[in-house]
Amino acid sequence: MAVNTRTEYALRALLEIADSPNAAVSTQKICENQSLPKKYIERLLSNLKSAGLVISSSGSQGGYNLAVKPKDITLQKVLKAVDDDSLDPTCNSSSQRFCPSGDCTLRKFFTRLGTEMQLMLGGYTLEDIYTSWKGEQK
Repeated sequence: MAVNTRTEYALRALLEIADSPNAAVSTQKICENQSLPKKYIERLLSNLKSAGLVISSSGSQGGYNLAVKPKDITLQKVLKAVDDDSLDPTCNSSSQRFCPSGDCTLRKFFTRLGTEMQLMLGGYTLEDIYTSWKGEQK
C-alpha cells in the first residue's frame, strides 16, 4: 500500500520536527536532513499549519514546532491535511475513480472498506511512526 509523495514528505517533515521538541526546526534543516525539495516542503508545511498540526515562528531562531503532541497527530489527519485520497477506496457521486460508468454495483462494499480503512488510519499516530523511525536509525 503506497501513499503519495505529499503524505510521505509531510511525514518526513513531521518526524524532523518531532525529533526536536524543544527548538523550532527550519525548512532548510528539514530539507537537508531528509533530502527534500524546499518549495514542496514549504507548501506542505503550510498545509500542516492550516490543519493545526504545526505552528511556525519567524526570526533567526524561527521554524516549525508541533502544534499538538505526536500521539494526537494521526495518519488520517496528515492524509487529510495534504489532501491525499490515495488510500480512500470509497465510491461517491463526485468521483468516478473506481466506477467509470457512474453506477457502481460495488458501492456498498467500497463504502464499508473506506470506513474500516479510516478507522485503521486513525489508529496510527506520529508517535507510533516516530518510535519506528528512531528504532530504524539505531
